[in-house]
Amino acid sequence: MIRYCVIMNSDAAGPALRKLTENFVRLMRHNAGPRDKSLGSLEKIYEGFVLLVLPVDGWAVGLGVEFTPNVWRMAEVILLPFRPGSDLPPLADHDLKLYVDAAVRRARDSQQAAADQVKKVKRNAAFVQGRFEAWRDKTATKTNVEYAALAAKYAEQIRTGNSRPTATLAELVDMSPAVMAQRIKETRRRSLLTPGEQGRASGSLTPLGALLTDPDFPGFRQLLMAGMTQSEIANKYGISEQYVWHGLLEEQDPWVDRVLIVGDEQKVLKDPKGRNGWSNSDGHT
Repeated sequence: MIRYCVIMNSDAAGPALRKLTENFVRLMRHNAGPRDKSLGSLEKIYEGFVLLVLPVDGWAVGLGVEFTPNVWRMAEVILLPFRPGSDLPPLADHDLKLYVDAAVRRARDSQQAAADQVKKVKRNAAFVQGRFEAWRDKTATKTNVEYAALAAKYAEQIRTGNSRPTATLAELVDMSPAVMAQRIKETRRRSLLTPGEQGRASGSLTPLGALLTDPDFPGFRQLLMAGMTQSEIANKYGISEQYVWHGLLEEQDPWVDRVLIVGDEQKVLKDPKGRNGWSNSDGHT
């Protein structure tokens, strides 16, 4: 491992790794105080490739690692200082290998989860297509399910290599590209599509987005009314509690009953007809 780092030229690092490492250096310099607080490390996963940046003795060490299901190899290395006067750090072979092993394992798990998600969405292709077609009706109210279908279609365009997914989807539902761009932006705000990268079409379906493409999913509100807590829903469907909360917020109309969850306790909050306050289900304000 050390020999890899010695013989590799930082100037030869690709633009993606260099940019990620430079961003890490800026963050470290901004956050470093008298005790030199560390930001930990950064990881960015691509298909069969992972970019890693970690702090080592005042330096940001950026690593580009290619991997298959069974092996990995170091493809790029870049070292940039973030602490003035720092000497080039010694890179411990054993520790660095353990770090890369763990990072590659996470990358493989992430890609497997993404592949499983794609299979699930493909099984629900007819449902997704139907909800996507609903975007032809410009006057109908769109629920989180329609937005999830749109996110699924966008992610599909990205996977197939379309560099103009927004324009393609807009044409399919007779919508202007500018309006479609706003709808795609809204899918990200609703946590249905992952954040994009500046300057390129990107994004994949989130676990929440994938869940909402399942025609058998009853909806968060119905599950809560059936007595499940936010934590129980998250565990049942394999998503985070934060996703449950995002799904619940977008699922409900602003003026219908609200659900408040405090620990394991669940209360229904009703909007009084005067709309000037809230009351819980037993009538107390």
